Amino acid sequence: MNYNLNFGTSALLNLPVEKFDLADWIVDFSCEEYVSCTPASRSHKYSGLYRDADGEIVIRNDEFCGGFMMTQFYRPKLMQAHHVRMESRTKARFLQVWPIIFPLYWDLKVEAAGPNRTLFHCRIGARLPFLYFLASKLIRLQFWSQHHADEETPLFAHYASRWATRNDPDQPERFWL
Repeated sequence: MNYNLNFGTSALLNLPVEKFDLADWIVDFSCEEYVSCTPASRSHKYSGLYRDADGEIVIRNDEFCGGFMMTQFYRPKLMQAHHVRMESRTKARFLQVWPIIFPLYWDLKVEAAGPNRTLFHCRIGARLPFLYFLASKLIRLQFWSQHHADEETPLFAHYASRWATRNDPDQPERFWL
């Protein structure tokens, strides 16, 4: 699928990539942790994990981003230790008024960046209907979405690192460089 809105960022962490298991972490990522990942904008409102009627994992996230109040229903497409990709049929309200439903992906990846260093990547993409895509240009949705990713990614990386070192007796306070 072609996505007409793509954004994301990365964070460099002071931790070896071998410690990470993103698939294990993401299903244990609490609502409180998710909400705390946007301290300045306070755009994250809720996160929860449940299983659908077929027993498949669904992660629900509610958040504001670039003029949209969104409810995402992420279903894992790839669940590996160093790469998680989830896709959602997202329900949103454009400028808090007009309802819209569109596909969205959330891609998390870690890769070695040297000895005892990891690069944590967070990418998000959406396929907006044509008229909403044109309107998104007027409100600078790409800018606000990128700003949102820049705020949340270092904190996602922090919580993934805390999970990765949860059994270490000398867990550091801060992981990013």
